Amino acid sequence: MFYKPDWDKAKERIEAFWANEIIDRCCIAVLSPRKDSKMPPFPELEEGPWLWGLEKYSEDDVKSIEKWWMDPDENYKRMILWFENTYFGGEAAPSTYIDWGASALAAFYGSKPIFKKTSVWYPKVINNWDSWSWHFEPIENKYWQSILSITRYAIEQNRGDYFIGIPELGTAGDVLSLMRGMENLLVDLIELPEKVKEAINILTRTWIDLHEEIYKMIININDGGCILAWMNLWAKGKHDQLACDLSSVLPPKMFKEFFIPEIEKEGNWCDYSTYHLDGPDAMRNHLDTLLEIDQIDNIEYTPGFGLPPTSSPEYIPIYKKIQKKGKKLFLLAKPNEIKTILSELSPKGLFIHSYADSEEEADEIIKDVGRLSRK
Repeated sequence: MFYKPDWDKAKERIEAFWANEIIDRCCIAVLSPRKDSKMPPFPELEEGPWLWGLEKYSEDDVKSIEKWWMDPDENYKRMILWFENTYFGGEAAPSTYIDWGASALAAFYGSKPIFKKTSVWYPKVINNWDSWSWHFEPIENKYWQSILSITRYAIEQNRGDYFIGIPELGTAGDVLSLMRGMENLLVDLIELPEKVKEAINILTRTWIDLHEEIYKMIININDGGCILAWMNLWAKGKHDQLACDLSSVLPPKMFKEFFIPEIEKEGNWCDYSTYHLDGPDAMRNHLDTLLEIDQIDNIEYTPGFGLPPTSSPEYIPIYKKIQKKGKKLFLLAKPNEIKTILSELSPKGLFIHSYADSEEEADEIIKDVGRLSRK
């Protein structure tokens, strides 16, 4: 692979990770600027899409801003610029995907996306369930066709240089919280449960159908697998993220009744699945439930903005609990957190993602992880 000449060795380690084993160390992905990079530092992937180029437009230049998000060639040029200036250390792999605010499913069902200079937003469209109908024609839908066009263009230009991830479509709870409004949705869960369950079933089927369509497009250029691009996490076969950020405000009984069936169905589509566990409330309320779901292979924990970082002592017993249950564990960590993490956790089934200021620093981090994995 052009931007990742050591991919074959990285792949071996990643396959060992999914088997809850290690070859010589735990998996560690470290991104840094290339030695010859003349670009300013790129944002960390979990911060959302790189917004380079949008700064030149005024807020009212709607046409140019929308083109920035939707034009295949513009997307491709930004992607290549990032690849050419980024060092993919350890198990990091050059990969791209379409991120329109992590809830693109809303756009397919009538919530016209508002493309801004800093984000994409989906307005409320379900004002009354009695007058609402679910309708999505993939061939006619402007936004799904745009996603397909961007994906096809990236495939056509690829010569084995990079991987392409499945677009960030969003899952039912988070999509509905936009389409219906979170406060309304929370009331509906109590007063109109059958309407919500019908909506969840429709969005779940759509999630699976669209994932299957994209998977068939990208499988041959992804070395027989799928990559969860914002985590740089590859797996053989079908792989993507399961999630329900809405769960942070739900009691366990309600989460089980409404959203566990969705997670299980989407997990059944996957050969390997990664659950995005967002914040301490979601962890505290629902981790035990998630650990019992066979369709979840790997758990990624994001502490959340302004909260104690990944390596904080309060999280360590929880990470150990995840590992003891046989689930894989994916952690986003700063370089100065890695020693603490590896001093407490098993390197088997552990994947750490981090950032460095230079290639040299990235390589030193990887060497340290090798030493610490042999404790």
